[in-house]
Amino acid sequence: MGLQEQLDTMRDQSRGTMSEETRGIMARALEQLEAGRLLQKALGPGARMPEFSLEDSAGRVLRSQELLQAGPLVINFYRGSW
Repeated sequence: MGLQEQLDTMRDQSRGTMSEETRGIMARALEQLEAGRLLQKALGPGARMPEFSLEDSAGRVLRSQELLQAGPLVINFYRGSW
């Protein structure tokens, strides 16, 4: 199974556990993203991300340049609780 199929399966499974209210919130958020054309501005697969610095949970500044010296970098953003 390819990555897209795995992601689709995860999406479908999570929808089954969400309340109608949560699904509505997510649908409205997606509509806002589409209306603001943010999806068209987002980096696509294989695009190179600009350099950045972020603080971790301990307050240390992490720089993408330094992290990339150790190998490929994966960034995951958590929205938080609904």
